[in-house]
Amino acid sequence: LAQMQLNNPDAGGKIRPAERLCAGQTLLCRALGLKVPAWDAQRFDPERLYVDDCGLAVPRVIQAARLGIPHGRDEHLPYRFVDAEYARFCTRNPLRRGQVEGQDFITLEQGS
Repeated sequence: LAQMQLNNPDAGGKIRPAERLCAGQTLLCRALGLKVPAWDAQRFDPERLYVDDCGLAVPRVIQAARLGIPHGRDEHLPYRFVDAEYARFCTRNPLRRGQVEGQDFITLEQGS
């Protein structure tokens, strides 16, 4: 966690709070020290980045359209998944005022 905070300070150069550290794909990549040139269009290498299932069950997941996808490049596809408990910390909270369930996002419940 300490290394991730060093990799990803806030705009003022201060330590970013843990709940905001990975609040979007860009912040996650910064925190993990992932650079686009090293990973762009590369085959996933588990020797360089290992992802483990810690067995944590997330009761509610919000599914919405991805952010930052250029117009005409499948920006409408619902490939953004957010733990509902942490949605308020996200870049462009998918549950912000004015969003309509079934139109702007859907909620996936554990076991469905």
